[in-house]
Amino acid sequence: MKKIVLSCAILISLVGLGACGSSNNSSDTKHVKSSATATSETKKKDGTYENRTLTVPNGVLKITGFQKGTDYDGNSMFYVLFDLTNNSNEAKNVQTMYMGMVQASQNTGDTTEKLEFSVTMDSPVQEKLDMLQKDINPGGTIQGAYAYNFADESKPVTFTFTDELFSMNDPIATEDITIQ
Repeated sequence: MKKIVLSCAILISLVGLGACGSSNNSSDTKHVKSSATATSETKKKDGTYENRTLTVPNGVLKITGFQKGTDYDGNSMFYVLFDLTNNSNEAKNVQTMYMGMVQASQNTGDTTEKLEFSVTMDSPVQEKLDMLQKDINPGGTIQGAYAYNFADESKPVTFTFTDELFSMNDPIATEDITIQ
């Protein structure tokens, strides 16, 4: 008898969870495509993106600029300069927070390529790149930089903004930016 009652309880729970997981929140999300000079705005219950500032429960990422350069092999690359605030209640690694909030890709015509981290030598923003290896304390704000290799320097970069690393939610926003 106990097995039958337990089986019924599990079945009811599974049906209830399945119903909760099937809701579609696509109406809460607007995907933003804009030029580098346009203002973009997107809202979703997990965060907002406006004026190149992503605000999510764990933190705030504000993109403050871009800078072109060359990697250690002489290939074209660029830096994303940012301010990052940790709104969680524990110290978090800067690089992990950044990678959880931002992904970069480029449509090169025939393919779309996810951009890889660029290895640099004698970087003009080395002190900001060094922040990637540090932990940011709760309530703390740092200035950092992340370096990417271009797939095609002549094409805009598509930035996709999410609420956390390995997020199962739809992106909060996307923005196409031409790096000058």
